[in-house]
Amino acid sequence: MAKKAEIKNILIIDDEPGICAMLTGFLQSCGYECQSITDSVKAISILKHGDFELVISDVVMPGLSGIQILHEIPLINSALDVIIMTAFTEDYSYSDIIKAGAVDFISKPFQLAELKAKIERVNRERQMQRELQELNITLGVLLQRTEKEKETLRREIVTNLESTIFPHLNKLKSFRISEEAKLQVEVLESNLTRIFSPLMRNLSIQYSRLSSMEVQVANLVKSGKRNKEMASMLGVSLNTIMTHRYRLRSKLGLKQQKVNLRSYLNSIDF
Repeated sequence: MAKKAEIKNILIIDDEPGICAMLTGFLQSCGYECQSITDSVKAISILKHGDFELVISDVVMPGLSGIQILHEIPLINSALDVIIMTAFTEDYSYSDIIKAGAVDFISKPFQLAELKAKIERVNRERQMQRELQELNITLGVLLQRTEKEKETLRREIVTNLESTIFPHLNKLKSFRISEEAKLQVEVLESNLTRIFSPLMRNLSIQYSRLSSMEVQVANLVKSGKRNKEMASMLGVSLNTIMTHRYRLRSKLGLKQQKVNLRSYLNSIDF
């Protein structure tokens, strides 16, 4: 939707010179910049090259009618509003004029104060529209920021879970502990997985392509752990760590590239 500025410049279109002169003088005395023209066809050219916020047009005129002008306005400037004047109220109803695209309708003859009131109402509506547009922009920015913060928090939670919790649980399971202790470790691992599974399911496509063990290895690589340290923390062999590193490079598209895995993981906000 086009942003509608405050009404400052008005064009009067009426085939009666006396009406044009009267309305132009009155609106200028009200503080508006105002021009008038009696030729409705030439009015289109003036609108194309002028800087107007409002048109006040008669409906029945030689050349182009007010309705035809209404149809041309969106092609010229979608932010331009039109108030239609007419003495032919039996031929044109308020509903007809509004459906044609005008913002208001005034019957001739009318009091100048009535026209001024209508212009002021249109101006208030334009201001409300500007405020709503600005509010929508602000809300959009806030929503984007909130989503970004949620995404960052989610990644931090998953990263911490994968790099600081699960490795120790795996290591505990490799120890010689009682069956009851092993059962408690498995229950803890199962509960953690169940609690955090919604976060894990919502990972990015690139992130979700990796297996649970690959994610753990990736986070440990990113934190600067050496291969032997990772093998000890995860309770697996050094060869297993090397295999997972190889798979990581392959899935991340680094298989044939001389790129440091740790540097790459840090660069993609993994």
